Amino acid sequence: MRRTQNKKLWLGGGALTALLLVLIGWFLLIEPELTAAASTRDLAESIQTQNDLLAANNTKLKLQNDTIAAMRADLAAALAQLPSDGGLPEFTRQISAQATAASVVLNSMVVGAASAVAAPAVGTDSTETATTDTGETADPATSTLADPETASGLVEMTITVTATGLGADNLAFLQAIALTGPRSALLSETQLAPVESGDGGISGPSTLTVTLTIFSAPLPAADQVALEKLLSGG
Repeated sequence: MRRTQNKKLWLGGGALTALLLVLIGWFLLIEPELTAAASTRDLAESIQTQNDLLAANNTKLKLQNDTIAAMRADLAAALAQLPSDGGLPEFTRQISAQATAASVVLNSMVVGAASAVAAPAVGTDSTETATTDTGETADPATSTLADPETASGLVEMTITVTATGLGADNLAFLQAIALTGPRSALLSETQLAPVESGDGGISGPSTLTVTLTIFSAPLPAADQVALEKLLSGG
């Protein structure tokens, strides 16, 4: 009987020891590993969330950058038509390139002086009879319909271009000047005359003489610097 009790005691003690070992193993080894694994999963999920946010922000910034780039391109195109400076060197190169593309010879390019463009008259039409405060009829030619000191802020420059080539090529050159650009011009006078040694018609060799006007919009120095910075993306 005593041996049986001792045996049960040993078995009970062994079971208790095994349980203690399991508990010690759990708290010292398994539970820390599980906690570490859970922390790792939480960290991975947090990093993934941050990556998703960064990806969304990058997509948004790319769209904004594309929009800014498109707006900057539109601004550059507008400035090509109406530069803040005279833009004469660029326009001269453009005319020369257009003449070459149209297979005509650019003979001359005479540039007139730049002048301010007057602001449009506001009020009574210049062809109507004006009446003074005293009731007398004033001469329409001398009536003041707008402040003579008022200017539009634009500057115009008249240029006369002469080129020689076949009639069709001269017409293509003329169309490029008026419409193609990048800087188009306002045509005021055009003459196409056959060359004396030609066949007598404009379909053969002919001389094109065209008077055109280009415009610019001068800016104060500070605004010019800001504009150049905007165009450069700075």
